Amino acid sequence: MLLCLLTGCATSLPEHDLPPSYTLSVRQDSKIATYVGSRQPEPTASGFVLLQAGPDALAARLQLIEGAEQSLDLQYYIYNQDRTGALVAQRLLRAADRGVRVRLLLDDLGNQLDGERLSALDRHQNIEVRLFNPLTLRQRWLRNISKISEFGRINHRMHNKLMIADGQVFITGGRNIGDEYYALSEVNFRDLDIMGIGAVSPEVARSFDHYWNSDKVLPIGMLERRVGRTRLQALRARLVRSTSSFDEEAYRKRIKVSAFRHFLDTEAVRWHWGLADWIYDPPAKADPFDRLNTVPLVGRSLVRHASEADGELLAITAYFIPGDEGQDFLLRLAENGVDVKVLTNSLATTDVVAVHSSYAPYREGLLAGGVRIWELKPPRGPRRDVQPFFNESTASLHAKAFVFDRERVFIGSINLDPRSISLNTESGVLVYDDKLAQQTAELFELWTGENTAYELELRDGSLHWQDGQRTWRREPRAGTWRRLGAWLFRWLPIESQL
Repeated sequence: MLLCLLTGCATSLPEHDLPPSYTLSVRQDSKIATYVGSRQPEPTASGFVLLQAGPDALAARLQLIEGAEQSLDLQYYIYNQDRTGALVAQRLLRAADRGVRVRLLLDDLGNQLDGERLSALDRHQNIEVRLFNPLTLRQRWLRNISKISEFGRINHRMHNKLMIADGQVFITGGRNIGDEYYALSEVNFRDLDIMGIGAVSPEVARSFDHYWNSDKVLPIGMLERRVGRTRLQALRARLVRSTSSFDEEAYRKRIKVSAFRHFLDTEAVRWHWGLADWIYDPPAKADPFDRLNTVPLVGRSLVRHASEADGELLAITAYFIPGDEGQDFLLRLAENGVDVKVLTNSLATTDVVAVHSSYAPYREGLLAGGVRIWELKPPRGPRRDVQPFFNESTASLHAKAFVFDRERVFIGSINLDPRSISLNTESGVLVYDDKLAQQTAELFELWTGENTAYELELRDGSLHWQDGQRTWRREPRAGTWRRLGAWLFRWLPIESQL
């Protein structure tokens, strides 16, 4: 009853009339434009490369920031206040010092940067910071009140992850900005990004403009008090302190040696060329008063392409809550001869125990209908499990990728859960290239190998986990507190919010 009441408490953002801002016209003599032009085989082709390893994914981002000459557009759900966040912010400031226009669009609830730091970044004449669907009460002690009173509106978030350099090269996928997404902390997310160039890039840039100019977005200057230039200077000094030790340790050892660190000056990247579609939910999906609020464009696109599959569907999804309709859809595919395979988190690896509690009841029905399911294994060795309800796993699946008949592949931000489908905005790229699809399928096979994942089976009506060497009859290596947390969450009517 309380959830229904809060969902109905939908408020509106203050009205604002800002001049629109759009992607800059491409300067053909720029370094990035020259790089793309020298490799694109024909005007209709788009090129892609997977960014599987965390250090490679960060190295590619740093290379784009340092190689940009006109513009940098960043759109992220989470931006952490850690060493990776500091490293990216420092490079953005250096780019702005060179005259590059920087537009930074962050989800207000997801990002961890405080208002003062965001205002300091915004103080630079070439940097503008905006927040998606922000809280109207900004003071630290009032934010929790705002989260309750405005629940109906702020329950819809911008889950997109995107970086665009000079309107020509983009990176999208599962990774946010934070140490755990790049294998640079004790918490290590198994994630996947894709970097793209070519004909699809203007579509990607237009989607960023669509969000940037949306009435769901407010400039940081309308939300936080304007700070002086001394705050920007203090931020620069803080970033130097944060990144100096980082440079000496993990950065030099794990990122600088990446082939992506200087790929704009080398032939290190081998691009896969083909046709592609950029697919994204409109920002109005996050507006409870807008007619587009109930239009999940990304989810519908995945359903359409899965429906067209006649041989195989591979799904990598960090959070998997199919719901009754989704379960029936997957079972129909399996009944029609499609080999449906899903990789998701185990109870031991999930970073949101509540999600696992809503996913678990669907496993027996899916397995009985012919769907194959794997769950990620936790790392070897002892694990800490002291916060059963909300703790982060030391290793967790965070990737979101879907392969259709090994001919088409979608990589983006969407999970197969109610929150991604109905509540949050999502985005991603669908590539029509069998080689890239095959490469992603091989990654699926690697991640579902005996050393990496458990395969679930039904034996005499009971659920079992096996890895080729051993079989478990209950959630492997989950620990008592996690099991208790999952059991307690199962009693709560919160599936539609997960």
